[in-house]
Amino acid sequence: MHNGSFARFTRPEHIDMELVSVAYRDRKFPAHIHHQYVVGGVENGVERLDVHGGSHVVGEGDIITLDPGLAHSNCSVGNDVLKYRVFYLPPDLVKRFTGRSDLRFNAPSRSDESAVQRLLRLHRWFELEAGERFEQESAVAEIIEIAFDGAGRPEREDLFPEVVRRARCYIDEHYQENFGLDELARSAGASKFHLARSFKRAHGLSPFAYRTQRRIHEAQHMVLAGRPLVKIATDLGFSDQSHLTRQFQSMVGISPARYREQ
Repeated sequence: MHNGSFARFTRPEHIDMELVSVAYRDRKFPAHIHHQYVVGGVENGVERLDVHGGSHVVGEGDIITLDPGLAHSNCSVGNDVLKYRVFYLPPDLVKRFTGRSDLRFNAPSRSDESAVQRLLRLHRWFELEAGERFEQESAVAEIIEIAFDGAGRPEREDLFPEVVRRARCYIDEHYQENFGLDELARSAGASKFHLARSFKRAHGLSPFAYRTQRRIHEAQHMVLAGRPLVKIATDLGFSDQSHLTRQFQSMVGISPARYREQ
């Protein structure tokens, strides 16, 4: 980190989710995805979210709501330190609480000062590692209620053409391998040009960038499991440990070593 920036990750004892509290100045994240629902609130400063070609200015009193797999980039804006707190809610967790797997947000952010304060309060409470299982589960129910209050909608599968779905499945199964666009296009039954264009339109990421995201997502699990970084790099198809570390820090915000310490 630089300029006094930090990112602190927390993993509750009884709930399969992750929290992050950040403070950034002059920080930019390239286009990336999360495999969880992202729900959070801005405490201070302003950031810009770029999603599907549109820009959204998010500041104090705003809720951040991003769907799983939604490509976005973000950066701090202005001279103030950007501070926000975010919950990463796995889709399976949301489904267990709501009975639905098709919930999607209408927009990547919304203004709701009262709801933001409730989210921030819950976030600080989880950071203290307080509460037994029932209490933590009750808190998650409140988070989900806030997140999807008037914002849920069914997923539109027609946004993902069949060739894109086939390519995505191939990447999800073979992301450790260093395949090329030729192999991916054959698996999808499309030309390289058509696949690359369709995939980018559907996901907001190129197939190559999506594969990198899958690798980093798996690397997070491996890092927490205590696997040596050089072994993780080899198993996930990175050229070396330095390559893994650069990509990890670019997407997660901190190095693999610091991520493991937290």
